[in-house]
Amino acid sequence: MTRPPRVLTTGLTTLDIVQLVERLPLPNEKVGALDFVIAAGGPAANAAVAASRCGSATTLVTALPVHPLTAQVTGDLQACGVDVLIADDSGDGPPATAAIMVTRSTGDRAVVSPTGGAMAARQTPSDLDVGVILHGADALLIDGYHRHLAIPLAEAARASGIPVVLDAGSWKPYSPEVLAHVDVAVVSDDFAPPGTEGEAEAVMASLESFGVERTVITRGGSSVLYRTPVSAGEVEVPAVDVADTLGAGDFFHGAFTHRIAELGLEDERIYDDIAWAATVAGASLGSFGTRAWLDTPLPHER
Repeated sequence: MTRPPRVLTTGLTTLDIVQLVERLPLPNEKVGALDFVIAAGGPAANAAVAASRCGSATTLVTALPVHPLTAQVTGDLQACGVDVLIADDSGDGPPATAAIMVTRSTGDRAVVSPTGGAMAARQTPSDLDVGVILHGADALLIDGYHRHLAIPLAEAARASGIPVVLDAGSWKPYSPEVLAHVDVAVVSDDFAPPGTEGEAEAVMASLESFGVERTVITRGGSSVLYRTPVSAGEVEVPAVDVADTLGAGDFFHGAFTHRIAELGLEDERIYDDIAWAATVAGASLGSFGTRAWLDTPLPHER
């Protein structure tokens, strides 16, 4: 490829206020923050940041309100090399704002985020020109939010031969509607379609019944499981010192989508794509917040 690969992501964008603490506060207790970060967040937004860091020309298609804080969100993403297309107004008030506490000793995070509006059924904007948005794209990632934008784009992408990757952290009532337009479902081990109880083999079989031919299951610091029409297996993830787990899954999705945009969707190579994306996600774990890791060399750059 003589030009940079082009990745589109579409879905949730939030304003994240992240505090580093020694421990979570007890009821009616105030604890002091050791550090804090204010940055754009959300699965699709973080994935776009990772794809950009990996070398893709990246555009995030999202819904955001007309509000002064929206400029904070878009400015941060643009500083990370992400073009932002606000394809719809997400409603009154400020952008969805996530309050996040990260425990210093473990890197675990506690998140409070009002995502209900991004899951609500809405009408696709009449001026959403999917052909223009998709022009030149090599891969599309959707996160299951703002599906009034994601589904038209995913349907048109597949019709044009552009691979569609789904980032799914949990099962939602409308998940079957989204799964109908997906080439690769990258799900967490919390993703549990009805009747599967989250058991990996049952999850993969359920997704196959919805027409998804390729499934990847991430499991935090444990190995990644996958199944394609030609193979199935397990990919070990690199052991790293963890400072902060926030955004690591999103960064995996963005790096994985970058690889597909750069090299194409090939079932025979998916093991390598997963392993490569895991090294990118691992690099993000070593520092507090979702931005500091962008300034350090990735393992394949050293």
